[in-house]
Amino acid sequence: MRSDDSTLDCVEIDPTTAWVARHPGPWFALVWMPVLLLAPVVAAVGAGQVLRTGSLVLLGAAYAATVRLPFQAGVRAHRNAEWLLLLLAVLGTGYLVAWRTDREFVFPLLAIAAAVAVRPRWALSLIWSLAVSGAIAAGVESRSLQAALFLGFSTFFAGAATFLVQYLVGVVDELTRTREQLTRAAVAQERLRLSRDLHDLLGHTLSVVVVKAEAVRRLLDRDPEAAVEHAGDIESIGRRALTEVREAVSGYRSVSLAEELSNARTALTAGNVRVDISAPAVALDPRVDSLLGWVVREGTTNVLRHARAGGCRITVAFDGAIARVEVVDDGDGNEGRDGYPGDGGSGLRGLRERVADLGGELTAATTGSGFRLAVAVPVPALSGRP
Repeated sequence: MRSDDSTLDCVEIDPTTAWVARHPGPWFALVWMPVLLLAPVVAAVGAGQVLRTGSLVLLGAAYAATVRLPFQAGVRAHRNAEWLLLLLAVLGTGYLVAWRTDREFVFPLLAIAAAVAVRPRWALSLIWSLAVSGAIAAGVESRSLQAALFLGFSTFFAGAATFLVQYLVGVVDELTRTREQLTRAAVAQERLRLSRDLHDLLGHTLSVVVVKAEAVRRLLDRDPEAAVEHAGDIESIGRRALTEVREAVSGYRSVSLAEELSNARTALTAGNVRVDISAPAVALDPRVDSLLGWVVREGTTNVLRHARAGGCRITVAFDGAIARVEVVDDGDGNEGRDGYPGDGGSGLRGLRERVADLGGELTAATTGSGFRLAVAVPVPALSGRP
């Protein structure tokens, strides 16, 4: 399997980060709760302030519930978390008014909760508001610019760091999922390519082998030398088919228009079909040349398998802007041939995909006296592509 997305392929994701991305939760926010509340709780217990200790425990419980709620299932989880954040802010304000201490712990705690609980489009604004209000409160009370700046910066960076961690974890999760989707798409695309190439290769080859075998059977009694020649052709075709299948499996299969025109003349002549080939001796874009070769191959296979035709005309034209190829036969085996019966329409579908990849148009329809397969591909539009 080959991947065309080199950017994603070269991104290395740390296993721990990948695990966190796969198991989103309030881990980062909860880690900071004991760090920020440990010192105030120890001070309150040491001073024997039971009510203050209880207030800090209540504040911690409200904080834990606030940062956990957004990660629960349900579309209202974030909205309920924002209401809990409001309650946490009221509890924090009440604590600061009642005890007039621990601002350097409470404001960062509120900022971290805001980074997790509030919807992303509002979170940074709220964190900035908490940082400014905390700095003003600290400056007014202590009349110290240093204390104001310290509280403002610590509050803002606590909230902003948590916001960025949550955002980056989300990006890692999205990147991981995108890589998995691209891998699945690449596998599906490779299977489709292999299926299409094998159908186009083997369908044509086996049709020619059948025609050659019928010729051997017809000529064996009256013209043994010609029968031996056709038998040799069968061997050559089989060997070439093995090489082509290996190339298709490896992803390097390509055909040329000139080669397929020559093969078409040989195969149709062996099938007692008159052949008229008209092709200009011009150099085409390699991708266009290969595509026209596939059209000739599929058209020839269709004539041999379905047409019961007496004659076939293959015309290639190029006017400097559009390359065209047309395969027309006079067969009477026309019933349902729009879908190419016998292969479930795989040949025509694969050919349409090839033509669409290069921005061309395909026409396949019965006529009054046979069947017509035609493709037109714009050449200049491809010349600048890598």
